[in-house]
Amino acid sequence: MTTTEQTRPRTRIDLADAGLWQDGPPQAEFARLRAETPVAWNERHDGHRGFWAVTRYDDIVAVSKDTETYSSRNGVISLDDFDDAQNDKRRTLLEMDPPQHGKMRMITLPGFTRRGVGGLEADVRNRVAALLDDLAGTGSFEAVETLTKQVPIITLCSLLGIPTDRTKDLIRWSDMLIGSDDPDFVDPIVDQYSEAERRMMPFGHPAALQAFEMGRELASDRRANPREDVITMLVQAQVDGRPLTEDEFLNYFLMLVVAGNETTRHTMSHGLRALADHPGEWDRFRAGGIKSQTATDEILRWASPVHFVRRIATRNMALAGAEIATGDKVAMYFTSGNRDEAHFDAPDRFDIGRARNPHMAFGKGGPHFCLGNFVAQLQIRVLIEELATRVARIETTGRVDILRSNHIHGVKALDLAFHSA
Repeated sequence: MTTTEQTRPRTRIDLADAGLWQDGPPQAEFARLRAETPVAWNERHDGHRGFWAVTRYDDIVAVSKDTETYSSRNGVISLDDFDDAQNDKRRTLLEMDPPQHGKMRMITLPGFTRRGVGGLEADVRNRVAALLDDLAGTGSFEAVETLTKQVPIITLCSLLGIPTDRTKDLIRWSDMLIGSDDPDFVDPIVDQYSEAERRMMPFGHPAALQAFEMGRELASDRRANPREDVITMLVQAQVDGRPLTEDEFLNYFLMLVVAGNETTRHTMSHGLRALADHPGEWDRFRAGGIKSQTATDEILRWASPVHFVRRIATRNMALAGAEIATGDKVAMYFTSGNRDEAHFDAPDRFDIGRARNPHMAFGKGGPHFCLGNFVAQLQIRVLIEELATRVARIETTGRVDILRSNHIHGVKALDLAFHSA
């Protein structure tokens, strides 16, 4: 540690410790940091260099907007260190800066606009209604496996044109990729590869290679048999006058598979838990007068499914009193920004009718605003609307198992009971 690093304002806990997050985000520490040290140095003790934790809403927005100073090219979803070759091999849309990011994003954007996803609503509603009807009268059930996993993965298959008989594979791969720090998702396949080999894989996990095989099959099919789906958009795309390379296609495909189902699933799970823990808020929603979109926004704020995204400083920069040096890692903690007292009244209260809610569950202020935000909002909104016609009370009946991850606010298991209206 350099003398400069020793004098930096610091966090009191190691936010990189995945085990720290299993009881939920450390909101007390985030509140202290926002008040006292909104940009604080988090030292690492595992061989990786430390990073700056940005915890205040306005500072997060500033970093998000300034893509020249805070680059995505050296990694976004991990707090670890990677060399240039590893970063290039793992690169997805998330790890790109303008203008390349905009060119790649535009390939699939038409499939994810409000208009583009509007035609999905009838199918999503029918699917949610069928799942809820199947659960009627069952007593206690495990909600992640039977409900919140099922909605986004089928929607994703519809968008990408993936056969629905492959949903179990998609869920298994994305669980292993997101849950690589959780013992419940350890797979023996990991031991077949050295650490150096794994560091060349997206998410650092060989499950990515299994997903790539599906991606290759789909690409080959769409070249021969184009359809109106996102995979066809990718195989027909031209960027700077050329088609996507195989690495570009496969990493793009993998990003869509993981991002397209994990975060929405976990938001739904946290939303159901919040409605069970705050029955008065569920009563308010069912009574009418609160728009479904308003309720959806509060569920997104409360869940904050992505704890942070990372950037790297391209030049020396002062931010909220902190002296950030070229090459420093900078982590924007959305889970803290969504509790910032300067932007949310009573931020630690779950308020289903919250009137002003500029949440940052999808990011905020920069070009990396979540590509699939309209799809996610649609699915969450439909779920609570269909629940409201069937369920008078939601009850937690047992397990609430949180994912061991410093990046994703995931729910592995959630035991619930729905009491009919």
